[in-house]
Amino acid sequence: MAVSCPVCLADAAAPRLHKAGTTILRCARCGSAFWQPDAAFDAAGLYGAGYFADSEEATGYDDYASLEVSLRHNFVRRLRKLGAPRAGARLLDLGAAYGFAVDEARRLGWHAVGLEVSPAAARRAAETIRAAVVAVGDAQHVPFADDCFDVVTLWDVLEHLPEPHAAMAELARVLRPGGRLVLTTGDVGSLAARVSGARWHLYTLPEHLFFYSREGLRRLLAAHGLRVERIRAEGARYPLGYLFERVRKTLLGTDAAPARWPGAGISIPVNLFDVVTVHAVREAA
Repeated sequence: MAVSCPVCLADAAAPRLHKAGTTILRCARCGSAFWQPDAAFDAAGLYGAGYFADSEEATGYDDYASLEVSLRHNFVRRLRKLGAPRAGARLLDLGAAYGFAVDEARRLGWHAVGLEVSPAAARRAAETIRAAVVAVGDAQHVPFADDCFDVVTLWDVLEHLPEPHAAMAELARVLRPGGRLVLTTGDVGSLAARVSGARWHLYTLPEHLFFYSREGLRRLLAAHGLRVERIRAEGARYPLGYLFERVRKTLLGTDAAPARWPGAGISIPVNLFDVVTVHAVREAA
C-alpha cells in the first residue's frame, strides 16, 4: 500500500531500502525519499553540545569548530554569488550553528542574523563570534515579521527539518516579494546516491529525515510561491580529517578509531555531484 509523500503530498511512496534497521521510502511521483520516526521522536533534541563535538557519538561531528576555515571558505564563495547587497539588505541564515555563515555575510555587507535550534550552538556563536546574532528557534516558528528579509539561506539544513512544508511556509512568509531563498542539500537521484544504495554517505539517520530529489525540491518550493531559478551540483572544500570522520561514522561505525594523522587538517575540493545548490525567488502574491 502506498504511503503519502511528505514532500509532494502524493500517495505514491513505498519502501525502497533499509538502513540500520530503518525503512527508507521513496516517492514514485517526485523521487524524494524519507523515513518515518515514531511519535516519541524528538528531532530538536538531537542537537545538544555533543552533536557538535563528540567523536563517540554516531551522529554529528567529532569537532565542528575544526571545520571553521573550510566552512567559511564555502560560505563566502556561495554568498558572493548573490552579488553585492544593496544598502540595508537583510539576510537570515537558518540552521546557523556556530554563526560562521552569519559572520561572513556581515563581512560582505549584509545585515545578517541566524536562527539555530540548538541552544548549545547558539551560545557558542555568541561566545566566539561577538558580531554575529544567532537566535534560538526552529524553522516552524520563525520569530521575525512578514516580508523582512531579502535573502534566506539554508546550508545543508533542509534534510534535518521534520516538517518541510511548515518550514517553507514560514521562510516564504519572512521573505519579501522578489527575495531569494538559497539552499544546499543532498540529491537522492544523483548517480552517487543510486550506485551507493544504503551506503550513500548522506543516509545519516536519525538526523537526516529527508533525502530530496530535484523534482521534489521544485515541488516543495513551488507550493509556497518559491520559483526555482537554478539547481546545480557544486563542490565544496572539506578537511581530509572530516572526510575520514564521515567514512568512519557512516560506514565503519563509532568503534573505529577517530582519524588522527599528519595532514588531517588539509582542506581539499570535493564534488561527488550529489549535493545541489538551489536558488529560488519568492514570487509576488
